[in-house]
Amino acid sequence: MTQILFGQSYYLRFDPKLWDAMMPYPPLGTMCAASYIREKGYDVALFDAMLADSEEDWAKSLDEHQPQYAIIFEDISTIFPRCVC
Repeated sequence: MTQILFGQSYYLRFDPKLWDAMMPYPPLGTMCAASYIREKGYDVALFDAMLADSEEDWAKSLDEHQPQYAIIFEDISTIFPRCVC
């Protein structure tokens, strides 16, 4: 059983303009947070919603990993890098 499941909250499929451009970006904030927690000794899994078909993929990931904690991370810093201090 996974202790912590990190999920990225942005589904490219629900953004028609960016879906047509098909220029996904990696969930860097989510990956950094998951990496940091993993370094602290926790069993961590990662769900990347970017190319998921629907919210059902998140539900499947929850069923698969059975985490004690599920964290949905917003990767706003990768969309608007100038906003990050």
